[in-house]
Amino acid sequence: MPHLQILNSIEKQALEHIAASRSDEISKRAKILLELNNGENQRNIVKKLGTAQQTVTNWKKKWTSSTITAENWDSAIAKANEILGVNSGRPKKCKSTEVSKIVEISEWSKNRKLSRSKHHYHMQIAEEATKRGLPVLSPRSIGRILEAQPQ
Repeated sequence: MPHLQILNSIEKQALEHIAASRSDEISKRAKILLELNNGENQRNIVKKLGTAQQTVTNWKKKWTSSTITAENWDSAIAKANEILGVNSGRPKKCKSTEVSKIVEISEWSKNRKLSRSKHHYHMQIAEEATKRGLPVLSPRSIGRILEAQPQ
């Protein structure tokens, strides 16, 4: 019995590209869809890719329930990125303008107060940032922002 193809030819090419060039997590999602498209049964995909049965089912459902039509390379990549969750995750808490204000506060705080520890220093910056109308951030988030800044 012939298997049902879930990908058109351009989607297949786009997923092959993604499977070869993206992070392990995104690559595995693309490989699941490629294996399904090749007619592989879900149990074999689970064994081959080391994933859960529900994971295979979920990605098949996400792909087949999409209303996005891919007619060229760009639309196929866009569809794959959207469905596979490329660039997804929790949005950043701070805009770049807010980051620059936090850095400015950190420079001001260095000259003003002595801190007992790095955590205490970050806590002081978080409190001052909140006083100045910036979003409420944890001391750890402040630390991550400052660590990401060039020295």
